[in-house]
Amino acid sequence: MHIKSFIKIILFIITWLSIASNSFAHTKSESYSNWTLFNDSITGVITIPSHEVTRLPRISQNTNSFSSLFLEHAVDNIYVYSNQTACILGSNNVLKASEGFIRVELQFDCPQALPTSIDYRAIFELSPSHSHFAKIYHQGQLISEQLVNNASLPWKIDTDETVDKNQSFTSFFVLGMEHIMGGYDHLAFLFGILLVAASIKRSIIAITGFTIGHSASLFAATSGMVTTNSRIVEIVIGFTIMLMAIEYSNYKGNTKSLLTTGFTILLFGLGLTAFYFDKISIQNLICYFGLGLFSYSYLNLCKISHNHSTKNTRYLLLTMALLFGFVHGLGFAGFLSETGVTSDNILWPLLGFNLGLEFGQVCIISLCWVIYSKAESYIREPLPSILSGSLFGLGFFWLLTRTFT
Repeated sequence: MHIKSFIKIILFIITWLSIASNSFAHTKSESYSNWTLFNDSITGVITIPSHEVTRLPRISQNTNSFSSLFLEHAVDNIYVYSNQTACILGSNNVLKASEGFIRVELQFDCPQALPTSIDYRAIFELSPSHSHFAKIYHQGQLISEQLVNNASLPWKIDTDETVDKNQSFTSFFVLGMEHIMGGYDHLAFLFGILLVAASIKRSIIAITGFTIGHSASLFAATSGMVTTNSRIVEIVIGFTIMLMAIEYSNYKGNTKSLLTTGFTILLFGLGLTAFYFDKISIQNLICYFGLGLFSYSYLNLCKISHNHSTKNTRYLLLTMALLFGFVHGLGFAGFLSETGVTSDNILWPLLGFNLGLEFGQVCIISLCWVIYSKAESYIREPLPSILSGSLFGLGFFWLLTRTFT
C-alpha cells in the first residue's frame, strides 16, 4: 500500500468516527418483565438495560440513581386493571441486577377481583420503537408470553391458559430474529467477516465457525456453565470489528507492520488512559493488554499464513470466527438470561432464540451476497477500503464509549 493510499484510509477512519458519534450498538430499544399472579394481587419484576434509562428527560440534572429514576418512570407508566377498575399500586422497590441492567419490582393489589389486564407504557413515549417482552406466571405455570410494542393494547390475563413448549419456542424464535436485526455491532462484525473472506466459499467457512462458537457460548452462559462481565464482553465486541477492518487493510497493502504495530499500541494506550482516569479496573487493564498481544500475534500469523498457504488461511479464518462467535454469543446470552430463562426451562427458549438469531443472520448474509453478485462489476477500490475504514470507525467508537461510560 502506498503512503497516499494509507493516508486515504486514515481520512476515511476519521470521517466515519464523526459519523459514528450518533450511532450505538444494540440500539434496539427493549425491556422485559416477569409477572406473578397470586390471588387478588400481581407482582411484576421489570428489567431494562441501563443505557435505556438515559432516554428519560432531564436525567443529567437529577441526582437520583438510574435505578430510582426508572422506578419513578415505571410507577407512572405501568397499570394493572381488574375488569375496568385500576388496581392499587402497593410496594415498589429497586432490586439487584446484573451489571449493565436495572431491575425494579412493582406490586398491584386488586381488592374487587382478580387482575384481568396489564397496560405497559414505560419508555414507549420516549422511544416509539421500543419493544417489551413479558411473561405471566400463575401457580408456578407460565400462562402467557407477550411481545409488546407502542401499538399494542393492554394484554389480558387469563388464568385458564398455559404456554406450551411450542409456543415458547416460537416466541423466542421471533425474539431472536428481532434481536439480531437490532444488534448493529453484531451485524458490523458479520460484514467485516464477509469483507475479509472475499469469496462465497471462505464466507461459508467463516460463518460456520461463527455460528458454532455463537451457539456454544449462548448455551454455556445461559445454563450457568460460564459467567461473564457484560462490560468486558461489549468492549471486546467493538475490538473484533476493528480487528476485521485492520486485517482487510493488511491483505491489501504493504504497510502491514505499521498497521499491526499501531493497532497494538492503540489498545495498550487506550487501556492505560482508561485506567489512569479510573474508568476501568486493573483486571480490565490486563484485558486490554491481552487484546493488544492477541492482535499483534494474530495479524502477524495472518501475514505468514497468507504468504505461504491458502489452505492455512482457511483454518485460521475458521478458528478466528469460532472464537469471536463465542464472544458475540456471550453478549446475546446476557440479554437472554435477563428475560428470566433458568436452567429448569432453558431448552426450548434457548433453542428458539438461537435459531432465530441464526436464521436472521443467514438471511442478512444471503442478501449481502445477492447484492454483491448483481453489483460485483461496480465494486472496486477504494469502495472496499471505505467500508473497511467505516467498520474500523464504528468499532473504535463502540470501544471508546464502552470503556469510558
